[in-house]
Amino acid sequence: MTLREYIIFWQETYDKHQSRPTTYAAHNYVFKNHILPGLGDIPLSELTSEMIGDFLEERRRFGNHRPGSSGLGEETMRHIHRLLQQCLDQAMRDGLISDNPARAFHYSKPKKVNADVLTPLEMEDYLDAAEQLGYLPMFMLALTTGIRQGELIALKWSDLDIESRTLTVAENRAVERRELVEYGSQTRSIRLTLEVVDLLIMERSKHPSSLLMFMHPATLKSYSPQMVRRMHNEIIKEAGLDRIRFTDLRHTCAVLSLQNGMDTKEVSQMLGHFRTAMTRQNYTSYLARPTAKDENKSAEAAQEELRRAADILNNLLKF
Repeated sequence: MTLREYIIFWQETYDKHQSRPTTYAAHNYVFKNHILPGLGDIPLSELTSEMIGDFLEERRRFGNHRPGSSGLGEETMRHIHRLLQQCLDQAMRDGLISDNPARAFHYSKPKKVNADVLTPLEMEDYLDAAEQLGYLPMFMLALTTGIRQGELIALKWSDLDIESRTLTVAENRAVERRELVEYGSQTRSIRLTLEVVDLLIMERSKHPSSLLMFMHPATLKSYSPQMVRRMHNEIIKEAGLDRIRFTDLRHTCAVLSLQNGMDTKEVSQMLGHFRTAMTRQNYTSYLARPTAKDENKSAEAAQEELRRAADILNNLLKF
């Protein structure tokens, strides 16, 4: 049996039934674009740590398929290695191999997220551009709640309680091929500002008969993640910004909420982190005040930027 044959078996027997649809799709992408081309034709019983080491090094140096790029970043390499290791662990349990050659390698998990926190001017320019393009309700909600992109496009109007200004986020709901898929019942609640609720009410007036909170006007179905990224890119182009990812809206909400005095546990609950320690690990360093005298000037400037941005977010988050 080749590694390719076992991966197909593993996906159908284990991964498909244990992973969320979005996770399964992400795994399939990694297999198709990285692992199978490099290792797929090797018999499972002949796979060695040397082969895996050569494969990982080749991916690190030349694995990026984007024009003008060559190698893969540390985070992508960590995902490739972890998925291969997970698959081979199961092959061991199935009695097909005696040890897992992928375990000879280790990629450390980042101690904090790589976040570009929006400055006060960037926040204002971003929201102004979103309003000009007609996208303000969706992206104001993203910036003020830190909601994940997949959760955002899967929202339904029944998730919104206008009277209590509360949004119930279904953490186990996803958009698959423009259709909503439910694979669990875990939820979390986020308190919304009056301004955001008013924007959502205005959004609903555009398509009052739809169950979806954000509906693509042409297809009348959920937005795809690719479409949301395209809209985000339109916003940053209109605003004259060039380095902001969609996920930086979530990071900005988290960092500035902490900077503005929100308790770590509250921020963790808002973001949907499983443990408060994850929130603390990801974001505390963005709030730390350096003590070295030669760094004081630039550090104070950075802290002042954070304070100003936090003030803006505080105004957006007033309940």
